[in-house]
Amino acid sequence: MKNPLKRIRNYFVRDILDRLNDLETGVRVLVSSPAYRQGESVGFNGQRGRKRIFLDLLGRCGFTSCVETGTYLGDTTGYMAQTTGLPVHSCERNPSLFALAKYRLRDVPRVFLSNMDSREFLLGLGAKPEIVESACFLYLDAHWGKDVPLNEEISIIASRWKKFVIMIDDFEVPGDDGYAHGGYGTLRRIGIDRLRAAHDLITYFPAMPSSEERPGATGCLVLTKSGPLADSLDEIASIRRYAA
Repeated sequence: MKNPLKRIRNYFVRDILDRLNDLETGVRVLVSSPAYRQGESVGFNGQRGRKRIFLDLLGRCGFTSCVETGTYLGDTTGYMAQTTGLPVHSCERNPSLFALAKYRLRDVPRVFLSNMDSREFLLGLGAKPEIVESACFLYLDAHWGKDVPLNEEISIIASRWKKFVIMIDDFEVPGDDGYAHGGYGTLRRIGIDRLRAAHDLITYFPAMPSSEERPGATGCLVLTKSGPLADSLDEIASIRRYAA
């Protein structure tokens, strides 16, 4: 059995290091970018292909709201709000990052931030007819650290939203190893076929090769239910349907 005192000590050391990292991030961002400003390198990791997918989805799907898990610094939150003119609901579990994002987005209208776990956040939104009854874009980016809520997030969305398109950041793109992808917790082991079978989900990946994106670009996965929205996504040139 492991030494309990050592385990407790390691926990507190990690907690202190995390807090110091949050402080360093806050100081750096407040000095370089104290308020959100739209720009070519801002939002969706600054990836041209990712932004093109989002704009194509926006043009085809008639979204009435956007939802994000994992606000972080608020760049993608602000980009979605200013680009679409739609209400954007976003959550950040880390209280320091939440406070930083809220400050940076203080002048951006139609942004609604919550400091809570993404699962609790989605369950709350899932009880609001004005959000779940109409087409909604959901950007999932809260999978950091050991606790990876992605499977639960998708289950909540698929069981409560009637019309939705999900985009997941940090996802491995089959056939294109140039796209970086996360290794957080169980993220690499999420089975696309299992997701599709469990919720009748149709899956898509970026059509743009990684060589045309910026260096270090991450991959993404797009999901929707079979039906009219999937028919619309099939006509979008910036994504390719996955049929393994």
